[in-house]
Amino acid sequence: MSAGNLVRSGAVRDRLLPLAAVGAASIAAAESIAGLGTRVPKTLVAVLALAGAAVLLSLDTVQLFLGWLLVAPIFQESTSNSGLGHALALALYTAPPLVLLAKHLAADGTRPHAEWFDFFPALFLTYLVVSLAATGGANLRTAGTVVTVRTLYQDVAIGIIIYYVVAFWRGRGPSLVATARVLLIVAALQAVLAIIEAPTHWNLWHDTNWQRAGDYRSIATLGNPAVTGAVIGVGIVVALAVLCWRGPFELRRLALVMLILGFPALYATKTRGPMLATLVAALLVVLFSARSRLVGVGAIALVALLLVVFWPRIQTSSVYQARITQKQNIQARLVLQEVSIKLIQQKPVLGWGYDSFDRVKYDVAVPSPQLPLSQALQSTSHDTYLTILVEYGAVGFAIFVLPWVVILLRGLGRARRLAPDRWFVVAMLASILLLAINAATLDYRFFSFVPMLGWLSLGLLRRRLAEPVPV
Repeated sequence: MSAGNLVRSGAVRDRLLPLAAVGAASIAAAESIAGLGTRVPKTLVAVLALAGAAVLLSLDTVQLFLGWLLVAPIFQESTSNSGLGHALALALYTAPPLVLLAKHLAADGTRPHAEWFDFFPALFLTYLVVSLAATGGANLRTAGTVVTVRTLYQDVAIGIIIYYVVAFWRGRGPSLVATARVLLIVAALQAVLAIIEAPTHWNLWHDTNWQRAGDYRSIATLGNPAVTGAVIGVGIVVALAVLCWRGPFELRRLALVMLILGFPALYATKTRGPMLATLVAALLVVLFSARSRLVGVGAIALVALLLVVFWPRIQTSSVYQARITQKQNIQARLVLQEVSIKLIQQKPVLGWGYDSFDRVKYDVAVPSPQLPLSQALQSTSHDTYLTILVEYGAVGFAIFVLPWVVILLRGLGRARRLAPDRWFVVAMLASILLLAINAATLDYRFFSFVPMLGWLSLGLLRRRLAEPVPV
């Protein structure tokens, strides 16, 4: 073996061994705790927590970030179905962002200068905490303080922490190629699991919530087909950005693999929201690239022709009958939209309070001639933006959306420049667009990884905007 190969093997070993140590220690800890039954000594928990923190703190910050991003979707969102999975999620998903934040605050080196809109993510989190303290009494009584705080941390705070760590990384930070590679691997892994699950009905955490007769949808490890589809969609648009916008040569083979796996996996989720979001984002990536515009137009024409030719067969398929023509689901969503609008009108400024939607939706009545109101209200909100307006009012919504608008507009300006990093900027813009469209068909307040993925994309884009345009 050559000296160069020895050096590369040593580098790989040095990166993988600490991550393997964290995983092995977490599994051993989880098995030990499970063997003790419900009564777990607090001393043991404290010792294990300190040991895990010591291992995580010893890792290089870039290695920790990329390693955490790689394993994060595996331990979200279906791990709650397994005691071992829940323990691993706490160790390998919930804890590392706090360690990353601590290492970020303690690190030396220069960081980008903060602008006025950078304070709004932290302000939004503060607004939610104040809202919880002021109006969350009923929620605290039903769910408990620990559960409520943990949910707030996982579903909101983790994403905002990652935004600040990535956007204001001290020093050089993770390379664009390494970050894109991890995102492609993450999406490809979910795609493989979704494809396997479609015929076998097997998934890693034995989550059977979506195993319904005649309407089985793949979820991989993410607990909901719309969330799984969003992650796969992000992989598709990142792959297209690499191929259509002259991305790094070393990523092109992985991008092709992602495209081959991504489309059948997206179909396996049988969920309209991520399919539509991926289609819109992918078309924009392709059509706005001079290199692939002709190919994109040809592909659109081919798809349209195939739809016309095979439309009679599509209409008689089980997927079309079970998903596309499903009127009851659409009717329930329309009723919930009317309920949301009435709730917003009653408290338009500050909203009803943290996590209040499913409690206050019964306080209004709307006409529902095609579907009984009581039946429609059995579902929860399917629109993240309406939920934010209901719970936090116009003030909370403005605080939330403002940094996204500013950074996206500046990102569009960066994408128009002829720069080597343009492929990455386009990939992040398309990812945010995809997740934003999907958010209008799903309530992100019940999930952690995909909202975090949106904040991550925003932070990566913000970081690129802070750096001079490479030539």
